[in-house]
Amino acid sequence: MNNLPILYSFRRCPYAMRARIFISMCDIEVELREVHLKNIPKDMSDVSPKSTVPVLQFNNGEILEESLDIMNWALNINDKYALKYSKEQNIKKTQEILNIIDGPFKYHLDRYKYNTRYIGNEEIRPPEEHRDTALKLLEIIENELINKHLWIFSNNPSYIDLAILPFIRQFRIADIEWFDKNMPLKNLHAWLMRFLEWQTFHNIMKKNKPWKVNNEPVYFGKNQ
Repeated sequence: MNNLPILYSFRRCPYAMRARIFISMCDIEVELREVHLKNIPKDMSDVSPKSTVPVLQFNNGEILEESLDIMNWALNINDKYALKYSKEQNIKKTQEILNIIDGPFKYHLDRYKYNTRYIGNEEIRPPEEHRDTALKLLEIIENELINKHLWIFSNNPSYIDLAILPFIRQFRIADIEWFDKNMPLKNLHAWLMRFLEWQTFHNIMKKNKPWKVNNEPVYFGKNQ
């Protein structure tokens, strides 16, 4: 038995993705348990009845169930890339962007990408209308990227870049041809492509089989 924290994760979930990014960036080792959201293992639901990822379980019984809490936990251990500093130095803009992406943008992203799931909901509109509303919300990022930096605040990834890029990736996946050919926010497009080519992104997206009891442990994070 090891004493490492256990991270329940799903490879493509943007919330789990940003948690893995921060754990990787902070060189923290965890035991990774890949789950499928339609078949949550009992070990995970026992410690986190909400049954959504990510979940970080410590051997003292403590549980972190929100991606932002896991990100901040990692930064408090080993903030080797000064991500917390980038947040504190740009706190107002960071919080404004985060509130938009985690709030109304995510609302419209879901109804754009998974429109048929919401049929029968009186607030549902055609997917293109949700797409266009989400796009309008992304103009705040486009305006920040006009500064000619590679990332939002500088030539290095900041807290807010890494917290929100997994959601921008989902926005592209909903219609890759439209995003790459017709989406008008060109600075945002280049910024996302930079993220998708980033080695850390490739490291955190390695495929693992769904975890089962008695599997050999899979370790993630340190020196990846």
